[in-house]
Amino acid sequence: MVYNTTRTDRNIDLAVNELVGKQFGVLHKIKNGSIGSEPFIIMACSSDFDIDFNSIDYNRKCNIELRPKGIILHFRKNSSSFIWPIPFHHLTVYKSGHMVSIYENITYLKIKPLVLRRRNSPFIQRLMDAKSKYTAQYHFN
Repeated sequence: MVYNTTRTDRNIDLAVNELVGKQFGVLHKIKNGSIGSEPFIIMACSSDFDIDFNSIDYNRKCNIELRPKGIILHFRKNSSSFIWPIPFHHLTVYKSGHMVSIYENITYLKIKPLVLRRRNSPFIQRLMDAKSKYTAQYHFN
């Protein structure tokens, strides 16, 4: 579910923390590196986001924040801020070239890095590692 976070709402904060966990602390950030991604550009999305790609004044940048039980995708539309929290057990990530597709059931965003590098995004690799560690703890043989 996409939440409008332009104004602070304690109920939204509680729902997001329950869904994907609380923010990592300073010690975790120092030990494990950044928990936020470099900027990405939204290239395509499902109708849930209602983004007009033909509009000149719309900024299509977004960032991803890593949480203990999932991710939060932050983006702006006009002058409003939005977040899309996705728990790891609903998250599916596809990578093709520089394009990264993020799915939660049938809702999706297709993004690519704002600055293209020769190597893949280090954050996407860290995201995939965190997802695999999270799902490994629930794997039963």
